[in-house]
Amino acid sequence: MRRLRMLAICLLAVASFMATTAWAQNGHYIKLSPSIDTNTACYDVALKEAGLGNSGIASVSYELSATVSYTDVCVNKGGNDVQGQPKSGTTQASSITTLTVRNGQTNGIVSLCPTIQTLPDPGCTGNQALEIIAASYSGVKLDDQLPADVTAGVLSLTSLSASGLRVIVK
Repeated sequence: MRRLRMLAICLLAVASFMATTAWAQNGHYIKLSPSIDTNTACYDVALKEAGLGNSGIASVSYELSATVSYTDVCVNKGGNDVQGQPKSGTTQASSITTLTVRNGQTNGIVSLCPTIQTLPDPGCTGNQALEIIAASYSGVKLDDQLPADVTAGVLSLTSLSASGLRVIVK
């Protein structure tokens, strides 16, 4: 009887330890790959975050923010730059992308893209198109906006720039 009681106590102790570790949460990034898409001038972050466990979180809204500098020009119907100097401007920009959590992890691409509001105005007229020729992202931060007991934290990412772009903005 004494052995049986001791065995039951040991099994109960092991079971309670297992249950505790199964409920633990420790958000962390398995993959973070920043890049600039030369077709869109977007700062993209391919990511995979795990350790979201049984937190009850169904989706994660990532905020990507940066100090952004763009240089753009006006282009005529023939695809030629209009006379005048390219215009450059710097601004603070951010975007939010929501990804679904499955099996305690999520993955996808979070992007910060140029918008008409963030671009300097070179004064395009008539049928001229606005075209980005350079982009630079600095002070880049990624925030998973999760509760303190789950989050992987706010991370600083690599500053990136690209020139020689020809991205038409619609």
